[in-house]
Amino acid sequence: HAGDGLASMRTHSTPVKSAGHPGEGLASKRVQSSEIKLSGGTVSDRRSLVTAVSGNDSHDSHAAYAALVKEAGNAGEGHVDSFTYEETEATASKLALEVNGPAADKDVGEYWLPWHIDSNFVTLIHKEMYAYESDGSLAPEPDGAGVAFMNQDGDVVKYRGRDDAMILQFGAFAQIYAGGQLAACRHAVLTPMAERIARFNYCNFWYVPWNTVCEPPAGLERAAINSGWNAMMDESYLNITMKQGFAAFRQFMTAPEARVQFANSASFRELATLIPMPARYSLDKAASQAPLVIDVLTDVRCPFSYLAKKGLEQAIKNLGLSGVTMRYHPIFLNPNVTREGESLDDYLLREYGFSKEYAHSEDYPLHKAGRELGVNFNPNRRVVNTFDAFCLIAMAQEENLQDVLVEELSRRYFEDGLDISDEEVLCRAAEAVGLSGGVRERLRDPELRSRVQATYEVLSASVGSVPHFLVRERLSGSGIDAGGMRPVEEWEELLRTSLAKGQHMGMSIPGPLGSKVWLPEANPTSPVSLAFAAQHGKSSPEWPFTADDFAREDETEDSAMYAAPRLVNHLDEDSLASIREAYRAIFRQLPPNCRLLDLCSSWTSNYPVDMMADAHVTVHGLNEEELRHNQLAAERHVQDLNAQPRLPWADRSFDAVTLALSVQYLTKPQAVFSEIHRVLAPGGIAVVVYSHRCFLEKTIKVWARELYDGEGHAHILRNYFEHSPHGGWSGHSSIDVSPLHGDPVWMVTAVKDP
Repeated sequence: HAGDGLASMRTHSTPVKSAGHPGEGLASKRVQSSEIKLSGGTVSDRRSLVTAVSGNDSHDSHAAYAALVKEAGNAGEGHVDSFTYEETEATASKLALEVNGPAADKDVGEYWLPWHIDSNFVTLIHKEMYAYESDGSLAPEPDGAGVAFMNQDGDVVKYRGRDDAMILQFGAFAQIYAGGQLAACRHAVLTPMAERIARFNYCNFWYVPWNTVCEPPAGLERAAINSGWNAMMDESYLNITMKQGFAAFRQFMTAPEARVQFANSASFRELATLIPMPARYSLDKAASQAPLVIDVLTDVRCPFSYLAKKGLEQAIKNLGLSGVTMRYHPIFLNPNVTREGESLDDYLLREYGFSKEYAHSEDYPLHKAGRELGVNFNPNRRVVNTFDAFCLIAMAQEENLQDVLVEELSRRYFEDGLDISDEEVLCRAAEAVGLSGGVRERLRDPELRSRVQATYEVLSASVGSVPHFLVRERLSGSGIDAGGMRPVEEWEELLRTSLAKGQHMGMSIPGPLGSKVWLPEANPTSPVSLAFAAQHGKSSPEWPFTADDFAREDETEDSAMYAAPRLVNHLDEDSLASIREAYRAIFRQLPPNCRLLDLCSSWTSNYPVDMMADAHVTVHGLNEEELRHNQLAAERHVQDLNAQPRLPWADRSFDAVTLALSVQYLTKPQAVFSEIHRVLAPGGIAVVVYSHRCFLEKTIKVWARELYDGEGHAHILRNYFEHSPHGGWSGHSSIDVSPLHGDPVWMVTAVKDP
């Protein structure tokens, strides 16, 4: 879904456990030049009790809390008057969860569908039933199962149905068309996770025509939508079509985020937007845990930040985690510290009234906390300006030396008492960690200094204290943000929580030579990934296409269009990285000297370069100059497959054939796919990659009818395989490996039968 729009899909905007425990609170807003407070306590010191909807100011949380704790049992303004309901333990007062209180784990149960508002006009729910998975016979309703409803104040009731009753449930379009006079229904589907019992129901979903624009009556725009902490349907619903609303709703409800029973807080989402994930790298398929990316927002002269970092590092070690990336970003305690700095003794006496004797004593709390983590604080250090230190840290990030440099600077400052604002001290630290030469000159680079200043200004508007940590699971991008010091055991639990957010990522598909391929970045609940499984093995016995399906708007020879080379990429870099990593996972199952054919290729094949040393890569395309620029190619061949689909290679020539981002242009796909089958060795794999981008005038009609229909296109490709030749392929798989941000990336694979 676009940005933070379509609020009903943002299940994390609700305060109940299905959508996440109460969030980390909204980021405080401060003047850029104001001092940052130290945060020596845990994150609970600053948590808001309500995860606010994006766009609301932090002070709204107080009003939201007041609304949450209204008298239990008030179901709102007639929201459920027309049918019988029962109140659960999750009444309003218990839903206003105390962050560290005993009520924090109480809820109405696990959720089969999290809190949402349907995107349609009206839903009619006739009957909900349960059956034993073993034989399909009817089963009694498990305790705790059913549908729960929530009013806009946050009160929750569980529906107790009657056999002669039907639920009429208004969706988003109904509320907007009625100018808010009808209320769309906030609801969730509960499941007790009963073993070997399946849930199914009978219902009708009523939509308006796809191209109908969702617009309210004139003058009722504000009344037609929701606002505030529980806005499941905000202004993002206005002026979109029914089709757009449905597509976004389905995309979210089948995404891993909707399956996770804890979601990201408002402050997490804000910081995650400001601090993008690093470029992805290959993952060992045997790794039992997904790696983490930890962004530390800190000032390197803050002792609490240093101790928090040491505790976090110990937790990482205790859990045996590897592949953890740590990055550091500037949040200056006081950006106005002079170059000369100030004696720490004078600072502590002025700010806190601490005498020199107390601050130097063994009983000083900071010294005691430091000794527990192996840090001996030097009491003779000075309060210094750390801007130049962060310029050096930014330089180190370019060489992947940031973590060791921060540790080196911290040791020199906190234990040796050196002035880390001094250029000579910084240069010696850079030399100690192996940072490349020219450090002194690079520290004075205006572009570098401007970049560090800009980073500070952006982040300091969203973070009110240091240290602050943004911990994300690399594949899903989900995680937690937390501030302050905390016990090592607490860090371990936060790391486990972040790792768990990637548990719904990844899927296994049949690979070459009878292997299984694990694709860690695949979304197993996407409609594309579920497309073939939903057919339960059924396929069309006859070729389902007509000649008109392969007609194109521009029927001129393709060689004319591709006469001029195009040395460009047709997808964004994150999407291309997804393709490379999917290829990597598949190619791992091939011998090092494998034979690869990249059909409809260009100046790049998006193969993982580090795996190609012993591989023999053959590339095919329409432009000779483009193929000449392909550095992986050992053999190049120019051929128009629409004019001549017969491939020039002998039978069983290749271990794998790839066809990326061009299948939509084939006018004779049955012939081409039969040729792919012929040139593949038995047990070889064919990989077809596609997205939503194309040259429309050259795209075949059956594909161009709906460019964004990844699921429908997967079925088209399956038919290509099933009938080219008939019975020649097995292990058909459809996979969604789209990145978090970027163009969609969908794949269909099949293995040649022995």
